[in-house]
Amino acid sequence: MQDLQRVLLFLISCCGFAIAFSPVKSGLNRPHSLYGSSSFSSSSSSSSSSSFSMTANHVRDLPAIAKKLNQVLQKCQPEFIKTCKVEVGCSLKDDKSTRLGLIATEPIKKGDIALSVAYDDQIVLTPDLATKQVWKDVLPEKYDGWTGDNGMIALLILNELAKTSSSSSSGAGIPKPSRKSEASDLISAWMEALPSPNEMRTLHPYLWSEDDQEILQSSSTKKIYRILDDIDEDASWLEERIWSQDRTKFPETVELNGETYPCFSRNGFAWAMCIAVSRSVYVDGSLRLIPIIDFANHDDVGVEEVQGGTMGPFGTTKGALIRAGSTRSYEKGKEVYVSYGPKSAAEYLLEHGFLPKSARSLQTCVAELTFELDQDDRFYDDKLDVLEFETYDNAPMEPIQSFDVVSESGREGEPDPAMVQFLRLVKLGSKDAFLLESVFRKEVWDFMSMPVSEGNERDVLDAIANLCSKGLDEMEGVEDDESVSDEVDGMSPASLCAIVRKSEHKALSRTIEYVNREKEALDLKEYYQERRLKDLGLDSDWNPEESGAAAGDPYGDDDMAFGQRRAPGSLDW
Repeated sequence: MQDLQRVLLFLISCCGFAIAFSPVKSGLNRPHSLYGSSSFSSSSSSSSSSSFSMTANHVRDLPAIAKKLNQVLQKCQPEFIKTCKVEVGCSLKDDKSTRLGLIATEPIKKGDIALSVAYDDQIVLTPDLATKQVWKDVLPEKYDGWTGDNGMIALLILNELAKTSSSSSSGAGIPKPSRKSEASDLISAWMEALPSPNEMRTLHPYLWSEDDQEILQSSSTKKIYRILDDIDEDASWLEERIWSQDRTKFPETVELNGETYPCFSRNGFAWAMCIAVSRSVYVDGSLRLIPIIDFANHDDVGVEEVQGGTMGPFGTTKGALIRAGSTRSYEKGKEVYVSYGPKSAAEYLLEHGFLPKSARSLQTCVAELTFELDQDDRFYDDKLDVLEFETYDNAPMEPIQSFDVVSESGREGEPDPAMVQFLRLVKLGSKDAFLLESVFRKEVWDFMSMPVSEGNERDVLDAIANLCSKGLDEMEGVEDDESVSDEVDGMSPASLCAIVRKSEHKALSRTIEYVNREKEALDLKEYYQERRLKDLGLDSDWNPEESGAAAGDPYGDDDMAFGQRRAPGSLDW
């Protein structure tokens, strides 16, 4: 055992060496806490490189913050802000998770545009801005972090934090992009208005205590540890290879609003990820963090998502806009809302740190199942070839796929057809493996959309049921806190986790019930062989009265066997 441990330690050290020189993703399945998520949780021990100290009772003056934002907002019209019928103010929602919101400055009719912001690199943060301008000469050309587009936006946030802070006078941050004074003032006021790391400790799961994160890990099929490991791995690489090489440009901590913020460090990157994930919107084919628009709070009814569109006097400028819903208007002084989109309870909690009423109602319950093509499968290469070249419109599919299972009215646990199709390929084997032959290569993916064989279909249903049961077993190990039911607002981490757990438990249970019903009806399904015989017209027994001369076939001959056109030894002339 000791020899095995030494070998593992040696391999880990080698992997660490490789990671240090290559930021490109190097694996798919990583155990939690390769570095340890506690390096940036609120309960972590402080260190000179990553700790942040703030006054626990520091209270932000939100009205003053909003006033400053509105002053610079006026200066940015109409060059950057094309339409503006709102201002930033204290949110009117009776919810502790909300701080600021967008308040109507004039009546807004149904369907009218309340706010529109042009896509301008001076004020809008995007992954392209990070890779092609700001971090272009700093990061390797093929940098591909585990945190993806959100991670690139997080790097932009940290850079703006460094430039906005008191450390900017000493050269902190990358002096890009170039901005006009109005845009620069807007970004500075926006950075000062963002929730601080101290505030985000209670507002976002990424910065919860380790105990609360552990409860959430066992309460959902969407694993927070996986996300925390992604954040930690990217931060560790960046700290070792980039930030630590120039602490003048990339300071570990900065001063802003009278508080000490973690900046280019693991804690700082975790905070920036909270901001990026909770405030960015995907619009017009790209993830974008758009100042002012990001202050719009969520509502479930009568609202629309942030949309892309054209604006300006000639309608030629592209940008993002907030539009009043087709069934909702706003009076002056009322808060203007948007929809954050159709998401599961776990997605709302992991991305935005709260659960809307729609998620709390449990009318639509969603859980996530992740399946992987087994590398030990003897047909692994053939199946991988199908996924890479013969799936949807020749778009490659990864050998690891995640799917939602849903419990709602009209869909009580019925699995996603795409999940079943993927699993039929994953479980293809034994007598069905002939479908992987090259002659079927262009058709095999379409074949998987229908039942292949009774054995294959049973394996698919067993895989779904087993994974659902595993998720339920993990949830059973979480003890419900009796104090949760006594909460008035239900905003504590334990309360939020309990709702997510209840929602996913319902989705998984309904899926198991559906799968069990399907298992009982396997003999009633039509499989590949039956469909193929039917296509060839060979799906019925031969009847001599329905063939040959008796059936009116001019070529028929009662002396000939089924399928023959002439008797053996006879001539055609």
